[in-house]
Amino acid sequence: MRNRMTLLAIVVLTLTLQSSVAKGQGAAKVGSQSSAEKKMTSESNQESEAPFACSLTALSAAERAHHRELSKELHAAVKEIRELPNGYGFRLSGERRSLAMLSEWVSLERLCCPFFTFQIEAGSEAQPVWLRMTGRDGVKLFMQSEFGIK
Repeated sequence: MRNRMTLLAIVVLTLTLQSSVAKGQGAAKVGSQSSAEKKMTSESNQESEAPFACSLTALSAAERAHHRELSKELHAAVKEIRELPNGYGFRLSGERRSLAMLSEWVSLERLCCPFFTFQIEAGSEAQPVWLRMTGRDGVKLFMQSEFGIK
């Protein structure tokens, strides 16, 4: 049952990521708008952007405790951190447990920190698992502060 739930979480995450990519493609069409339309679109996007603040009410007490435990385990499982133009990539071992923990963690993290974009890459079993966390300007500084990245 747990494996099915993990698989479901991965499918939902994949669909969410595909939806985000599709939205990004739609944004590319903005270039054909007039300057007044661009300004209105820009103002609308700024209003809908989540602030760089974690919502402490997004998770129940039990979910927060579970998120904390997952965070500790995943932090210990990180083998490499790579700086990206708009965030960071984290390499974990390719173990199934790492992937299951990661998908659980992402499902909770995106509730309390909706300004992150998450991408999980999992190759064959022998390959590592990568989590890429990205976002708009300022997200790297936020991650450095919150996650202790130097």
